[in-house]
Amino acid sequence: MIENLLPILRERYPEFFSSAPLREIGCLPGWLNLIDELCRTLKTHLDAHPEVPQIQVRQVKEKFGGLRFYYSGGDAACREAVIAAEQQSMSTCEVCGQTGTLGGERWLSVRCSDHINWTPSDEGK
Repeated sequence: MIENLLPILRERYPEFFSSAPLREIGCLPGWLNLIDELCRTLKTHLDAHPEVPQIQVRQVKEKFGGLRFYYSGGDAACREAVIAAEQQSMSTCEVCGQTGTLGGERWLSVRCSDHINWTPSDEGK
């Protein structure tokens, strides 16, 4: 289940993810659909507004339980789309993409009831 999401996103959105320093997407695959929808929204907006500076993604990761999407370029509409996706991540299980809640004893994470105690070491069991 754990996979590097960068090749998938680079293939779908090369204009956003072609930055050489970007080496990985630092979150679990449950947020792939969320990131994909965000990128689709950004691409549609940029295609309709060619005057808006192209987005270059700098980093995508989980921090304090939520998605963080760092980029350059774009405009206010792009910022709003990113904020909305980051907010949506706070109720989306990062393991499977189902509805989840923020919690955790040592590390904050958003998990559904099936993955509440899941750890990467559980992979393959």
